[in-house]
Amino acid sequence: MVNSVGEIRYSKLNCIDLSSPDIQNSVSLLKQACLDCGFFYVINHGISQEFLDEVFAQSKKFFDLPIEDKMKVIKNEKHRGYTPILDEYLDPVNQINGDYKEGYYIGVEVPEGDPRAQKAFIGPNVWPAADTLPDWRETMERYHQEALTVARAVARLISLAFDLRSDFFDQPVMLGDPIGILRLLHYEGHVSDCIKGIYGAGAHTDFGFITLLTTDDVVALQICKDKDAEPNVWEYVAPLKGAFIVNIGDMLERWSNNIFRSTLHRVLRTKQDRYSIAFFVEPREDCLVECLPTCRSEENPPKYPPIECEAYLLQRYRDTQADPSSYKIACLDCGFFYVINHGISQEYMDEVFAQSKKFFDLPIEEKMKVIKNEKHRGYTPILDSYLDPVNQINGDYKEGYYIGVEVPEGDPRAQKAFIGPNVWPAADTLPGWRETMERYHQEALAVARAVARLMSLAFNLRSDFFDQPVLLGDSIGTLRLLRYEGHVSDCIKGIYGAGAHTDFGFITLLTTDDVVALQICKDKDAEPNVWEYVAPLKGAFIVNIGDMLERWSNNIFRILNGKGKMDSPEWGSPSRYNGAWCRSTLHRVLRTKQDRYSIAFFVEPREDCLVECLPTCQSEENPPKYPPIECEAYLLQRYRETHSDPSSYKI
Repeated sequence: MVNSVGEIRYSKLNCIDLSSPDIQNSVSLLKQACLDCGFFYVINHGISQEFLDEVFAQSKKFFDLPIEDKMKVIKNEKHRGYTPILDEYLDPVNQINGDYKEGYYIGVEVPEGDPRAQKAFIGPNVWPAADTLPDWRETMERYHQEALTVARAVARLISLAFDLRSDFFDQPVMLGDPIGILRLLHYEGHVSDCIKGIYGAGAHTDFGFITLLTTDDVVALQICKDKDAEPNVWEYVAPLKGAFIVNIGDMLERWSNNIFRSTLHRVLRTKQDRYSIAFFVEPREDCLVECLPTCRSEENPPKYPPIECEAYLLQRYRDTQADPSSYKIACLDCGFFYVINHGISQEYMDEVFAQSKKFFDLPIEEKMKVIKNEKHRGYTPILDSYLDPVNQINGDYKEGYYIGVEVPEGDPRAQKAFIGPNVWPAADTLPGWRETMERYHQEALAVARAVARLMSLAFNLRSDFFDQPVLLGDSIGTLRLLRYEGHVSDCIKGIYGAGAHTDFGFITLLTTDDVVALQICKDKDAEPNVWEYVAPLKGAFIVNIGDMLERWSNNIFRILNGKGKMDSPEWGSPSRYNGAWCRSTLHRVLRTKQDRYSIAFFVEPREDCLVECLPTCQSEENPPKYPPIECEAYLLQRYRETHSDPSSYKI
């Protein structure tokens, strides 16, 4: 039953024609397929090729959006919305990071006031803005309805294969009123490396009743008929234009008492981008999944205990998918985390580092032409900042370059402390330098806003809470290029690349070369301080929370208990924190024998933003710990304490 073409091994699947009048033949083909491999094609299903093409075109339009737009509709607690790369971890035994795919979940549309909306997988969907993607919602809602009609038609054949009435699965508690989840999928064009555990989708079986899959023409899906065989034997499933590839899931395996087996499958990445659309069919959330009467006997009793659909799905999702709340774990533990697949290419990052190095390689007299001005824009020489006066002798042994949001002198905002035109090296000295840095500033800000949307969800706020103009919609956002000369630090003498400090603002996005030098101290009250290195991760941002976010969160982020371990209070109940203290995390940079280059992007809200305790982070038992403070006043005070006065360079 296998076709081999060159080295590619294809599995030959049965093809079921839903328009055929020969029902018995269709049932026979389906039953044979489910006993053999659990996969089969369905053709003539009633959805036109023209409409399928339109659904794929609309799916591609969404995935082509900038990452900041996709993050506006990030997956919520109902598992609706956008899922970024590595959101799923389907095969933890063989995968290193997770699935290299992005997706979008759409379920049955149930308004918030409906009693079912209280259930885990039920509620209103999350939709991109209509002005961003016109007709997108209407296309997906229609496809959801039509795919569900096809699923019910296939279910009637399955009923007959089990010697049940054809409408057995049409009962309201089953597919008469199902969950039904549509998922758009995009696999970027990079080749999988099975040795390194890099897959588009790791090996897995589907959770539910059946799955209807339609794909483009890129060959990538593989199935393993016998998952217990050593080694696994993998066969490709060829795309068939206009057809659904249907496979049975774990619930149907339970219902059938293992007569039908859900089959292991995976997706390899190729050099081409691949798009597919999966429709996962599950019964109503309160359906009790238990052995069918025609699939058991005294000699073959039920192999599985009954289980409610919702409970089963929740467990499977927890096992394999990122919980939106997981993004707050890093903040509670140490205040530092990595961000990958952020949308800025490695090639472009390399170019920014190359341009940064070109500046620092200039003669000192050239660099001093763009010395830091009163707006904190421009070049900062070694010892300009003094981050840890208790332990440092002179200051930080690093040089830097500040770049902010470009605001012309005539703009009213240019009168503010951190706002105004930037200071730029002469174009004939560093051609293309300004353009590279301005573009990077914009792209880093887009990543910061995407991270902020996850922060919003971690605080039980709307995902766009921090998008408000007075917050990050019109933020300050300061880019700082940094260079640490290759000399070894001497902690006894107080000589550091950057002294121990916490960052002032909301969050910081840091990208570095491969020199190990950054250290963090999770508990700065411990005596002595315990310092741990943070390993560079190529292409990733190292993100840390700052003092403003500490104030906003009322010290919820990075709470430590008396033993220095992370507490796990229930989110959304600030009273359970009992006044515990937390801080944005202390960090420093040691100098090494090698020169080290890094690029920090400091994210602060608009200068007139009033930083005060968030509504979800306070209660009668846990009132605000900090008084409100205006962003500009706060930053000015912190800069005065730690940075040289720009006017001192004139003296």
